[in-house]
Amino acid sequence: MPVVKQTNQTEVAKYQAFVEQAKYTAITQDPKWAQVKNNWEPLEVYLEEEQQIVAAMSILMIEQTDGQVFAYVSKGPVVNEYSPKIVNQLIAEAEPILKAKKVFLLRMDPEWPYSEELSAAFRAEGYQVRNRNVSGKATIQPRYTMRVDLRNVQNEEELMASFYGKTRYRIRYALKNGVTYRLSDKREDLAIFYNLHKETSERHGISYRPFSYFERLADAFLARGLMRIVIAEVDGKPDAAGLDFAYGNYVWYMYAGSTHENQVLMAPYLVNWVGMQWALTLGKEFYDLGGVFAPDKSDSLYQFKYMFTRPNGATEYIGEIDKVYDEAYYQKFLEK
Repeated sequence: MPVVKQTNQTEVAKYQAFVEQAKYTAITQDPKWAQVKNNWEPLEVYLEEEQQIVAAMSILMIEQTDGQVFAYVSKGPVVNEYSPKIVNQLIAEAEPILKAKKVFLLRMDPEWPYSEELSAAFRAEGYQVRNRNVSGKATIQPRYTMRVDLRNVQNEEELMASFYGKTRYRIRYALKNGVTYRLSDKREDLAIFYNLHKETSERHGISYRPFSYFERLADAFLARGLMRIVIAEVDGKPDAAGLDFAYGNYVWYMYAGSTHENQVLMAPYLVNWVGMQWALTLGKEFYDLGGVFAPDKSDSLYQFKYMFTRPNGATEYIGEIDKVYDEAYYQKFLEK
């Protein structure tokens, strides 16, 4: 049955195993992500060939005004090869339920490389594709991400040597000047991370999620070995921290924070270096520092991430692929 039954533990485990190991996947496609986003309703569908799953799609649905429902496939679908044909087949499995629930839009934003040919292929199939034709932060997820390529790196020495000279200097400066660190799987360290994350968000005037959200992340991924808390300390006091997630062929640096009191000691550089060491230990192909909305050197966040990823810089993704069921409401949704 291509719609996953949550009561069928064998089916759930088979689905989860595919999603964890597929070539194009993301932790936001893991079935446990629905526990993190617990105000959304989940739906999971898949395709099989010779009793083996070959494509999957974890959908989260939430009601909008007027009883309309928005369905979102965060960083998915999950595939080993991508094409409009596969997406069409996945949607066909989900569509009876989507229509019954009055879904006006099914939005996908897979981490597939951008190409005009792929955009045109989806548009030819009737999808709305939102990438270079959309300006600013009008997409839910950034279309660009900053990744360190580990595929040809054999050890930490080679990785360090691949960095820009100033990046090497800053990591080594932190180590030489007494910044200590740990890669933690201890639940109690989550509060240390959160206090730094909250402080950073407030300093920059940006919103942040409540502690309960991060507790749900830990419930879903920490004990499974897929999540680690990186903490860097100065004189025994937490100075910078990050949350790393190991999934598919990468480690993803998802959330971070720092005190801003000891900038000269470069603790955030060390936090990322520790995450990259973990990625190497696990044999991952990439360390993903997370997204930027544009590869703009005037953006301090881009500049920080570029220090690790140069000369390759940003990786551009295909953007949002929208399957529209109610055109009028879709247009209203885009105007929000």
